[in-house]
Amino acid sequence: MKIMTFFLTILFALSISASAQEGVKTAKITVKGISCDNCLDEVKEALVNVKGVSSVEFEKTDFKNHLGIVKVSYNPKQVNQDKLAEAINEAGFETNLQTEKKTEKVEGTVTKINVKGIECGGCAKSVENSLKKVDGVKSVEFEKKDYKKKVGVVKVVYDPERVKVKDLEDAILKVGFEANNRKPEKKHEMKH
Repeated sequence: MKIMTFFLTILFALSISASAQEGVKTAKITVKGISCDNCLDEVKEALVNVKGVSSVEFEKTDFKNHLGIVKVSYNPKQVNQDKLAEAINEAGFETNLQTEKKTEKVEGTVTKINVKGIECGGCAKSVENSLKKVDGVKSVEFEKKDYKKKVGVVKVVYDPERVKVKDLEDAILKVGFEANNRKPEKKHEMKH
């Protein structure tokens, strides 16, 4: 009887596993802004934390050209490719998947700041996060990023009654990047 129960348990486990595998889809996504192992870890972490994602694995990386191809297995009943692209974008990286940006008009003064020293999506995310912490900042978005040249242009919408452009530049300098040709005391270090 114990042997029969054992085999039925195994058979039941296999049938659950097989039915769970039936609903799994796999997507191969090209990720831009990858230049080091730390970038890979950030993308993996962002994707693994999405409900419905069962596995994340980089199939190819090309640090020199700032690219990677990530293979993601997911349950399409819980998550779609737009959500996967959104998670990658939130981590500071770009994908080959087209996501429709839901940009609402934000009231405030707009400034564009030239940033030097950004080498990957993680660097860009550091700049964005630092700016978002400044009281009076309403939105932050990189308009241009060129990781090979290590430059970018970040667009910031802010309340001029609460914050000045110098404060925004200071926030960028604080995380180790140049802002409008102002140099930081300590440069940002890549974690390779």
